[in-house]
Amino acid sequence: MSILKRSLLLVSMVMLTVAVMAQSVEDAGAKYNEGNEFYKEKDYSNAVTAYEAALNTANETGADADDLKGSIEKQLMNAYYKNGLAQYKGRKFDAAIAFLEKGYAFGEKLNDASMKKKTSTYIAKVRTSKGNSLLKSNKINEAFAEYEMATEILPNYPNAYYGKGMVYKAKDDMANMMVNMDKAIELGAGNPKAAKIAKKAKSTTAKALVNAGAKEIQKEHGKKATEYIVSSFNYNPGNAKAYYYLTLAYNNTKNWDKAIEAANKAIGMETDNKSDMYFALGQAYEGKNDAAGACNAYKNVTSGANVEVAKYQITQVLKCS
Repeated sequence: MSILKRSLLLVSMVMLTVAVMAQSVEDAGAKYNEGNEFYKEKDYSNAVTAYEAALNTANETGADADDLKGSIEKQLMNAYYKNGLAQYKGRKFDAAIAFLEKGYAFGEKLNDASMKKKTSTYIAKVRTSKGNSLLKSNKINEAFAEYEMATEILPNYPNAYYGKGMVYKAKDDMANMMVNMDKAIELGAGNPKAAKIAKKAKSTTAKALVNAGAKEIQKEHGKKATEYIVSSFNYNPGNAKAYYYLTLAYNNTKNWDKAIEAANKAIGMETDNKSDMYFALGQAYEGKNDAAGACNAYKNVTSGANVEVAKYQITQVLKCS
């Protein structure tokens, strides 16, 4: 082949390459513009598809498409985020997480702090919502895994700690329940947006501890019951029910003075039937060898399962006047 022919062939190849590359950039631009139209229409799913196609073409084209590639990546990142929110609103948690995580990855790649913050916040919210759904279905361990991942990406999200607390509550692990509920309360303090979950954490923890105390009383574990019920007062002021159970717990451990104190608080708070509380008070006075106090308390037992027992104590044991 002559030098002239070789030169012409080389020129032809170069021109062909330039033409192909120009066409590739044009194709990428067309897909990018298509994505922009979908984005304007809030059709984020199709926008993602178009931007992904545009980015693939730009990557194949190489350096000539670098400027366009930067614009595509930014819009694709935004589309991932918007599509993630749309999936979340539709309660499609897994799809939402997938898109939001892609948006977060682009935020890291493009050094976009705002996008990283937005996507991490919503990833935590979606994972917590998914955890709540799993917890309602009694899938406790799966729920915990979601809450754990939520706190990993957003360590200051109180709702996720509340969820973890609920898992431990379901497992009757009061110690770890309190640790996580305390964290939810701490993060909610001074934050108006988190005030509701902090209040809920206090109420839930207090009730759980009182109920746990009641279970321990049934097992004759008065000391443990006392610890749980007294701890509940750190979260909410005790009500009549809590102080009644505390009376039973103190009676179980023969701590008569504290039992009397707790019983009187319960009686003072109760607005309905007080017979069970008076019976527990009578037992405390009787344990303390205060016959007069016991007689007075037992005489106020006027209904319920303890009426006959109270009468027996009054007439046969204490010989009340």
